[in-house]
Amino acid sequence: MLSITVSLITRLLFDFSYYKKKLYGKNETPLLLTFEEAHKYAPKSNLAKYRSSTTAIERIAKEGRKYGETLAIISQRPSEISETIFSQCNNFVAMRLTNPEDQNYVKKLLPDSQIGVTDKLPSLQSGEALLIGDSVIMPSVVNIDRCDLEPSSNDVKYIEAWKERWNDIIFKDIIDSWV
Repeated sequence: MLSITVSLITRLLFDFSYYKKKLYGKNETPLLLTFEEAHKYAPKSNLAKYRSSTTAIERIAKEGRKYGETLAIISQRPSEISETIFSQCNNFVAMRLTNPEDQNYVKKLLPDSQIGVTDKLPSLQSGEALLIGDSVIMPSVVNIDRCDLEPSSNDVKYIEAWKERWNDIIFKDIIDSWV
């Protein structure tokens, strides 16, 4: 379902921008399509279940700019994203990457003279990122301000939780809400 839904929405937005430009000769309604966890629906894979979403996103990566559409591809696994999509990207914000395959993928994006800056990828702190691309004069490590209303995406503090007394869990309530 995910691939079909992403494909349908992506194609509808592309067609909207295409026909708007065709009708008016220009498109002054730029769209930024943001794909969080993009490796889940635009992977470097030939499996049929990913084909529709990957094809739709690749089309915007290749043709979208002339119709006022651009992409923000977000993934913790850049090495798993379609190469067609990544080859069209001009700017990258790389946060901590500890997987050597992902680090090497980011290194391949840089000119040889700037590869050394990627040595910092595994040691970046929370909120730090490596900014690479046309938007900056040279690759830079930057601090990203926290949101006023932070998402609920913190890691579970396992050690602290395991030290606490066991909580009684009402499994039936969880199972009922699941259905």
